[in-house]
Amino acid sequence: MKFSAALLSSVALLTANSAIAQSAQWTRITENSVRDRFFVDASSIQRNGSIVWYWEYREFPEANNALLDVKVDQPVHGAVIRWSADCSTGAQRLRKVNAYTTNRKLIQKFDYGNDGMLLRPQAGSSTHKVMDYVCRQPQKR
Repeated sequence: MKFSAALLSSVALLTANSAIAQSAQWTRITENSVRDRFFVDASSIQRNGSIVWYWEYREFPEANNALLDVKVDQPVHGAVIRWSADCSTGAQRLRKVNAYTTNRKLIQKFDYGNDGMLLRPQAGSSTHKVMDYVCRQPQKR
């Protein structure tokens, strides 16, 4: 499901890259029991065989500083996250995180490159639903 132009504009600002922001196609994937919402920029999905790269946006109604592996001095209410995923093994690697306040003010950018956390999302989890969505997308021509 696509979401409103106003929200799209707000989320697009989070990418901090005007070229990406202008072409972003944020699609809502799921919402969990604590009302965290998960979106994927469908236009960012890049596939090379079973490997897929994509941008995800997470919106937290309650602060979620546990998302970050370091302490920050402000409550985290949103994050734009860059992932790579191996759809054949179900593993994904965290590449980048841009953390934001409730007013969409940038708190801090984190660039993990090839050293980011490697994980296998649990079936049924929101993270797994996001990865499943991007893995099901066809190769762009």
